[in-house]
Amino acid sequence: MLLLSVAVAGCGSGHGSRSPIMISADGRIGPLRMDRSGGHDVLALLGRPDADVRGRYAEFAPYSALGYDCSSTSPDSRWPLARRTFCRTVFFVNRRTGRLGNFFTTSQRYEERHGVRIGMATAAAERLLQKRVGSGCSDVIFLGRPHASLTIEFDGGAVRKVRGSTALTISGGHVGAFAMHGPRSDLGVFDCL
Repeated sequence: MLLLSVAVAGCGSGHGSRSPIMISADGRIGPLRMDRSGGHDVLALLGRPDADVRGRYAEFAPYSALGYDCSSTSPDSRWPLARRTFCRTVFFVNRRTGRLGNFFTTSQRYEERHGVRIGMATAAAERLLQKRVGSGCSDVIFLGRPHASLTIEFDGGAVRKVRGSTALTISGGHVGAFAMHGPRSDLGVFDCL
C-alpha cells in the first residue's frame, strides 16, 4: 500500500549552484552520505524542493521524498513521485531513521566518480567502469556494497546474449538514470533498480 501527501512548490525554488555533483558507489552524493545525511542536509545543498511527498512502500518504513526539477507531465526520464508530479531527482528520507535511504536521478547535473554521466553511450560507460551491462528486468550495472549500492540504468539498447554464456547484455543505448540504496535505511521504492 502506498500512501502519499504532496506539497508542490513553484518552479523558482532554489537549487544551489549548477556545478556537477559527484556520486559514488560508497554512498556519496556530493557532501551527502546514504544512511548518514538527513533531509536538512539535502535542503542545505540544493535548497527548497519542487515537491515534498510523504509516503510508504509496502512494509517498509515511511518516507519523505524531496523532488527536484519536477513537472506535471510524465516523460520517461522522471520519477513518478505522486499524481501529476514527476521529478528528475528524488531524495528519499527514511522517516524512522531520519537518514537518506534511496536516491534517484536522470539529471545531467550528477556525475559518477569514474566520469559516467546521464546520456553517455553504453560502450563508453562500460569502458570507464570496466563492467558490462547486465540485462534482466532492466538494463543495469551495479556498483558498491557493503555501505551503499549504486545502480546505473541504461536505456535504448538492443538485448543480446553474451558470447559463450546464457547471460544477457545490451548493445547501443545510453546511461538513463542513477539510483542508490542505503543498506540500513532503504525504503524499497525501487523494484528493479
